[in-house]
Amino acid sequence: MGGHAHNHFVETQHTFAMQLGTKRVWDYIGDNYVHRLVQNKEDGKLVEVSGNTGIVGADEKIDSLQLEYTYLLTSQLESQRLFFEEKVARVEKEANEQLMVMESRCRGLVSAKEQLEEQVSELEREKKANDKKLQQLQAKVAKLTSDLKEEKELNKCLSENQKLWKDRVGVLEKKIDVTIQQKEQEMKELQEQVRDLMFYLETQKKIADSPEDTRQEIQEGHLVVTQGAVGSSVTPSRKQRKKK
Repeated sequence: MGGHAHNHFVETQHTFAMQLGTKRVWDYIGDNYVHRLVQNKEDGKLVEVSGNTGIVGADEKIDSLQLEYTYLLTSQLESQRLFFEEKVARVEKEANEQLMVMESRCRGLVSAKEQLEEQVSELEREKKANDKKLQQLQAKVAKLTSDLKEEKELNKCLSENQKLWKDRVGVLEKKIDVTIQQKEQEMKELQEQVRDLMFYLETQKKIADSPEDTRQEIQEGHLVVTQGAVGSSVTPSRKQRKKK
């Protein structure tokens, strides 16, 4: 018998298999051909009939063989039907389970997809807001850069002006120093002139307060007046007296 029939016997434990070409039946348990089978009245199973049961007519043998073959085929077909129905049911059950798993996965994927779409939408909104903030910051940076440039130019101008004014201040300070020296010199000279004038006025007052004969002597001659604190002398002449 073929390997397919033997595999079928291993999977289903169906004992008999009929060879279609010769109509012979192979018994996998007995490991030989079964030439004649009859149905047992006690349990309805097919059993082999031994050769010492007596002589049976040719027609009865043929009918018996046909009945045996028919029953065998029916039994095998029914077993195969049950086997394949069980297999189909098992496959359908596995397919349904896999389908349920796939549907559950699909629902999970759909939910994850919706969450991802929401996240993408949120990220797009945040990106737009960040882009707007970035533009504002860039505008501020540009303005600050412009202001900084103007400040640098202004500082440069102020530095140059400061240097110019510093030079001018230096020149003015020198002029002021020279002027101060000149004024101090002039003040010194004026102080000397004032001192001489005061001395002269005091001398004139003293002459005016002196007796008449003293004034006469002064008018007729020379008078030397000495001042201890000052240490100076004056000798007015007649010409000077006339002018005064």
